[in-house]
Amino acid sequence: MALSFVVFAAGCGYKTRSDLLGHIKSVTVSPIVNDTVEYGLEDDLADAIRLEFANRQWREGTDSIFTGNIKMYEVLVISLDQNNQPEQYRLVTQMSFVFEDLKRNKILRNESNYEKIHDFYVVSDRGEPPETLREAKDKLIKELSEDLVSSIVEEW
Repeated sequence: MALSFVVFAAGCGYKTRSDLLGHIKSVTVSPIVNDTVEYGLEDDLADAIRLEFANRQWREGTDSIFTGNIKMYEVLVISLDQNNQPEQYRLVTQMSFVFEDLKRNKILRNESNYEKIHDFYVVSDRGEPPETLREAKDKLIKELSEDLVSSIVEEW
């Protein structure tokens, strides 16, 4: 009996992230600032984030606003073959973003170092199919937008 009271009392007052966002039905994704030399990255990422919000039934509108800044984008060689030719690369991007509830005038998320990594091979016979840099960049953007939007709108 005492244990069930503790479990019940511990659960009181708990709200999921979804409950906290229940009044928000729309989002504006403002143009993303790109502080890197990778041209077009900001447009591709903004489009992917808009699509992810739409996939979660949030329409374009003024209930909330997402603003972001791409701070870093790097392509790194992480392994070489026996002839010192690259066989595996790592894409790294780091960004900051703010997600604001405009209905309640409240900042809900303020991240300064949100990072995403995508490793890929450019050669066959490594257990994964090879990817071009463009394919890897597209996957990185897709994974980043999915993870970022999920971290905002889904339950923890």
